Amino acid sequence: MSNMIKAVNLGASGFTRRKFLTGLAIGAGAASLGSYEAVAQMVAGPRARPVRGWGVPEGLVRLSSNENPIGPSPRAVEAIMQYVYKFNRYYRGRGLYGQIAERHGLPVVIPSNNSSEGPEPWVTLGCGSSEILFAIASAYLRDGGQMIEAAPGYGGVVRTARNYGASARLVRTTRDFHQDLDAMKAAVTENTRVVVVTSPGNPTGIIAPFEDLKKFVSGIPSDVMVFVDEAYIEFARNPQDRIGAAPLILDYENVIVTRTFSKIMGMAGLRIGYGLARPHVIEKLEDNKGGRVSSLSVVAAEACIEDGDYQDRARKAAWAGHDYFAGQFEEMGLEYVPSQSSFMLVNVRKDADEVTRKLFEEYNVLVGNGKRRWRMDNWLRVTSGLQAENEAFIAALKKVLVSS
Repeated sequence: MSNMIKAVNLGASGFTRRKFLTGLAIGAGAASLGSYEAVAQMVAGPRARPVRGWGVPEGLVRLSSNENPIGPSPRAVEAIMQYVYKFNRYYRGRGLYGQIAERHGLPVVIPSNNSSEGPEPWVTLGCGSSEILFAIASAYLRDGGQMIEAAPGYGGVVRTARNYGASARLVRTTRDFHQDLDAMKAAVTENTRVVVVTSPGNPTGIIAPFEDLKKFVSGIPSDVMVFVDEAYIEFARNPQDRIGAAPLILDYENVIVTRTFSKIMGMAGLRIGYGLARPHVIEKLEDNKGGRVSSLSVVAAEACIEDGDYQDRARKAAWAGHDYFAGQFEEMGLEYVPSQSSFMLVNVRKDADEVTRKLFEEYNVLVGNGKRRWRMDNWLRVTSGLQAENEAFIAALKKVLVSS
């Protein structure tokens, strides 16, 4: 595989904390090491123990789950606090449907509280986008058939589909980790029911450009659903890329797009996401969902979706982490994949099981294990955290690689 190390520029590497965020102790940092080899003699540096990240115990550096490191949106917290004494009642508000539809340029249709009547929306809510993924598998693969997805890939639909007895055709990414849309299209057969495109890819972090997606969708039979998972697309550096695939829904009835409030919106623990599609597709997904999103999740989402300042700060924190990691990986001579998500893949050239074990047991640092999840023997997936967390990971990684 060719070396994919690239330098990436960041226009604004810092981010301004609101008053709400002041007073957080994130631990002491340290100057970066001048030499990779010198780490073997290192006896001090930015270890995990003094680091305090948002929402995790002191001393734990958790860069494994692609969580938003800057804490929750102050607007979301305020909305929850205003509603907290009301959750003995079912929440009847439906404004979030309109906010989401407007955000994506789709018809704004607010569903009735009486599900048996009223207008048909282009939006469905789920307990995280994971519930929408489950609904897609249940709606279109419960009776078997085939689905297609890139490998390595997220695999959310694959796991559920196989439980239903459906088959999964996994198409390898290209050598530079782009999803091979031509090969995926060629893999479609008369038995194919769903094709999954994840943009940016997970674990690759690479976006499928809109024009490529449009060409791809136009060549897929209309009775095959094209599902575009955009959990991380809001982290893209190019604002145009953040528009995503939603405009295709206006022209193609077989397109479903999902997004989540867990990542850019910092609401992973509240479990809320959404799907976008034509009304008749939304109705089918609704019939295959298991429950209702909690009232606290909805009011928080209604507030956070309008908090552009918070989203900008989260985005810039991810970019700053990417740039820091890129510089460190280049200094260490490690291959990595430039990312448009909140995480980055790096080839540590050693057994990923052993490296992740030592990082956690010796330094209390958690990162994604590419070998266990995607059979990528020497690769780690690391989330961009706060700078102190990023420095703690790099210091620990250098020590582990020298000692292994």
